[in-house]
Amino acid sequence: MLSCCKSPGQKLNMAAVSPKLTPVMTYVRRRPGLTADQRRPATTRDILWLTINNTTIVNCYRQPDFDAALDILLAWSPPSRCLVAGDFNAKHYSWQTGRLDGRGDDIAHWAAENRLSLLNPTDVPTNPHGNTIDLAFSSVPLSEAVVEDHLATSSDHFTLSIALPEAGVAPIPPGKVRVTTEDEIKRFVDLVQYGSVDIPAPTTTIDDLDALASALVRLLQAAAKVAGRPVRKQGRSAPWWTEECRLAAAEYRAIRRVYPLGFCRDVQLAKKDFQKVVRQAKRLYWRNLIDSFNDSASVFKAVRWLKSPGAFQPPPLEADGVVHETQLDKANALRRATLERRTAEDDIPDPWVPVTAARPIPFAQDVSLAEVQDATIRTGNTSPGSDNITVKMLKAAWHIIGEHVRSLYEGCLRLGHHPQPFREAEVVMIAKPGRRNLSTPRAWRPISLLSCLGKGLERLIARRLAWASIHYGVLHPQQAGALPKRSKRSLADWSPHW
Repeated sequence: MLSCCKSPGQKLNMAAVSPKLTPVMTYVRRRPGLTADQRRPATTRDILWLTINNTTIVNCYRQPDFDAALDILLAWSPPSRCLVAGDFNAKHYSWQTGRLDGRGDDIAHWAAENRLSLLNPTDVPTNPHGNTIDLAFSSVPLSEAVVEDHLATSSDHFTLSIALPEAGVAPIPPGKVRVTTEDEIKRFVDLVQYGSVDIPAPTTTIDDLDALASALVRLLQAAAKVAGRPVRKQGRSAPWWTEECRLAAAEYRAIRRVYPLGFCRDVQLAKKDFQKVVRQAKRLYWRNLIDSFNDSASVFKAVRWLKSPGAFQPPPLEADGVVHETQLDKANALRRATLERRTAEDDIPDPWVPVTAARPIPFAQDVSLAEVQDATIRTGNTSPGSDNITVKMLKAAWHIIGEHVRSLYEGCLRLGHHPQPFREAEVVMIAKPGRRNLSTPRAWRPISLLSCLGKGLERLIARRLAWASIHYGVLHPQQAGALPKRSKRSLADWSPHW
């Protein structure tokens, strides 16, 4: 099994590990500028194809006296930029002086035919037994490999460190910005106060409303970008990991380097001591955590930490008979299957029938600051839209932008217009609960993340419509659902008393 991670210096560290459950496994560091997609030219557990940026990396394991995976690899045509590495369990005079063994001649012929250069230094063993069976072939010019026999990977194989020059950097998408600490909030408010003098005031035309909404969004985004910090998705160490655990792990690794095979008594004692320190640290951490529980919120916080979602990778998506493997291809396929399956031609005919209303229903166009504040910032901290403006940020700067937001909402009611900046939604695909087969578009549900300012306007209008429909008798008195104080749950609570 190859353990592979990409480092900032375009260096690929591969440590060969004895296969137990999974024959091959590849780890890719989560870092901006690295895009990894799994390819599946063939169905096998002994070969793993990855495309990292513009380079194809193949992780291969050939079991002794079992050539099914090797036959698949030899029938595969590598692309122009390719790295093939793994435990081949084969011998050839190209990498080790001596007799041929394990179809080494076939491997060397396939590599030469596909212009793959051997990166291993000749006659440098990759395991303590003196054999060179972990091999690396590459078509990338100036690639090189070094056997790091001093690294302790708790394996009977040495680490094969591979450097790939000019690996390229994937385009970095615009990241989210987080404004959460007191200093960040204070800096954010100061920047909004400084830039609020440039917010336009007129709201007499549709263009004025779009300009006002755009100015508010740009101001809040610019202030958040300067005052906040970018969100980086990165792993965190275990909360129970202490300095004592680190020292015990370092001591265990040092002894493992002295005895690479790990069969002597000193290595086993060091491993036992390290495991004992870890057990004690875990026990102490959980004991202190349980003793610190003083409300239900702390209990739920601990439960959330236990239920880690993990680095789940969805399977390939099959839509319209085509299998999509890369993240971009799957996103486009889901967009076409869920968001573009209906057009304006599929709409029903115009159902409106002109009628003469018995009485008009008044709908005030004046909006108070308290009503706008209640609809915009007195809500839960919902997920922000593509503008990345959160409810917490709106609360912090409300004394500055509150009157501008009220003027914007009032102008929208008066002119019957929804501002252009609020019409953009960030669509996120989530798996439907209980679906086992995630390879079909029907197993995914689109969720639209809208601007918090836009949701405030929608919430204000929805509350007014709900109140007017009840107050003026538009809906039946027994109508339940989507109405204030008339939810379906309330209806179920009333049913025993009828």
